[in-house]
Amino acid sequence: MATTLPELVVSVSALKIGAADMAIANLFGSNMFNIFILAIDDIFYVKGALLSNVSTNHAVTGFMAVLMTGIAIAGLTYRLQRKAFLRLGWDAIAILLAYTVNIYLLYSLRGQG
Repeated sequence: MATTLPELVVSVSALKIGAADMAIANLFGSNMFNIFILAIDDIFYVKGALLSNVSTNHAVTGFMAVLMTGIAIAGLTYRLQRKAFLRLGWDAIAILLAYTVNIYLLYSLRGQG
């Protein structure tokens, strides 16, 4: 929560002033920087390849992160004016569904690696 809170505050503030592009750019930029940090960490990890030494449960989270980012990009590309459910577009519903599936899978896989 401590690392995500600044992005959340900036995004909510941007939305309040009507700068939706700033809110989206903030989130995508933050995600790109966090992935870049993995590459830097791999350079300094002395026991071999960093990602080969982490739990396989992280593969689930990584896949879901890529999937949710892809859904967000598709939502930006194919903008529909009509909201599907509870004032949410199809892309937001798909991201919430992917997040829920991710939490379920991580709960099911706990203790396996």
